[in-house]
Amino acid sequence: MKTHSKLEARQIRLAAIASLWCLILAGWPFHTIGQRRSLSGPTNPQELEKFVDSIFAEEMEKQHIPGAVFIFVKDGKVFFSKGYGFANLSSQQRVSAEQTLFRIGSISKVFTAMAVAQLADRKRINLNTDVNRYLTKLKVVETFPEPVTAEHLITHTAGFDEIRPGTQGPNAASVLPLADFLRPRLMRIRPPGEVIAYSTYGITLAGLLIEDVSKMPFESYLAKNIWKPLDMNKTNLSVPASLQDDLAVGYEYVNSVNQPQAYEWYHTTPASSINSTGMDMARFMIMNLQNGRYGKARIMSEGAARDLHAQHASGHPDMPGVAYGFFEDDYQGLRILEHGGNMAGFSSQMVLLPELNAGFFMVNHHENSNLRDTVKWALLNHYYPPKYPPRVPQPPPDFNQRASMFIGTYRWNVYCQTCGSRPIPPGQSIKVTANPDGTLSLSSNRKHWIEVKPLLFLRDDGGGKIAFRMDRSGKVTDLFAGGYWVFERVN
Repeated sequence: MKTHSKLEARQIRLAAIASLWCLILAGWPFHTIGQRRSLSGPTNPQELEKFVDSIFAEEMEKQHIPGAVFIFVKDGKVFFSKGYGFANLSSQQRVSAEQTLFRIGSISKVFTAMAVAQLADRKRINLNTDVNRYLTKLKVVETFPEPVTAEHLITHTAGFDEIRPGTQGPNAASVLPLADFLRPRLMRIRPPGEVIAYSTYGITLAGLLIEDVSKMPFESYLAKNIWKPLDMNKTNLSVPASLQDDLAVGYEYVNSVNQPQAYEWYHTTPASSINSTGMDMARFMIMNLQNGRYGKARIMSEGAARDLHAQHASGHPDMPGVAYGFFEDDYQGLRILEHGGNMAGFSSQMVLLPELNAGFFMVNHHENSNLRDTVKWALLNHYYPPKYPPRVPQPPPDFNQRASMFIGTYRWNVYCQTCGSRPIPPGQSIKVTANPDGTLSLSSNRKHWIEVKPLLFLRDDGGGKIAFRMDRSGKVTDLFAGGYWVFERVN
């Protein structure tokens, strides 16, 4: 059986994630300009179950996925919940939405961002003040004149390098305190606030900020201030002995067999290491949709919660960007707040539809599976279809005179820039070319892109948008596809 080192495995994962971007631009229906047919969404749990069951049955069989859980919340309640398959193949333990603990990976970042916003709401910090004012165990070096703020940390705009490998240890005892891990590795590569770049290090520093300000260990702060008030009684970073039997085993399908995966121990715990159940995540979603309130508990003021969900960074005013912890998407004019998670053996996704007071969460085995994306788009297409087709304009008559400024190769900006020269992994770059009809094309798909505003382009079927950024000299430097999908120009 072929095996991979941890570095190789991580590179494969990043390549797979970046490849999703190409699939999105090739045909997935997002950022569509149009109107929704209905705002009600699913109205009957049995109908939703039948619809979702068909997707899970087909995709889990096709992708050989052992287990999954799906939760849909609406109007302050759990509308539908269900476990599918097995949490542990050797013991034949079935998945339970209430009981099974899954690793949710990078969705952990949302909890960290919320804790930072909560401290600001309680007047313990100012989100726009230099974090060095609050940090006690280390200081951010003054590489640039502009200081790094807490807002930069929770919007992925702090400008830190994404250094890999080295974020994992072999066991629990090897996991370093946050300050000890960050001190030699916190490298600033660009001024803060300049561009969105998905940042494990920024969120990890946010976790240290929480510890230094609260005088509590990171996990203790989350447990006291978020999990306990929301009755998220099974959610944790360190799985207690009483819950060990509920922890799902991670699986990857290798050589036609589902192989158990070793538990991953991260030094970057605030960015990657939370374990939770479907039902606990339902409570978390309901609280977000009710702007900080769950039942009689309120973990932050309504104003702070609304600010948490507001856009705070974007590559273009007409593109989805970043809230605090959440990433934005836009489907048929419907604003989405979401975050996904990937780690060895698991893939997860949380999707909120704030204006509809609805959302869903799912997690399944196989880190690089596309089940979560299939479910997401199927739900949106089925329950929120467009009433009118998108309006696609003709290319501007003078665009060919400006097309050359966009032509070039762009790479995903999530990589280690201080690790020396390395080849760009497959799936992490895109080539932009110009067409005689006054449109642009991107490699990996056959669609054309039409300029609709300066630096903003619409796909020729109305199903997507991209934008470009230009520096002060007039050179195009970045390509944006919404959220954290930012590609920097390399030639």
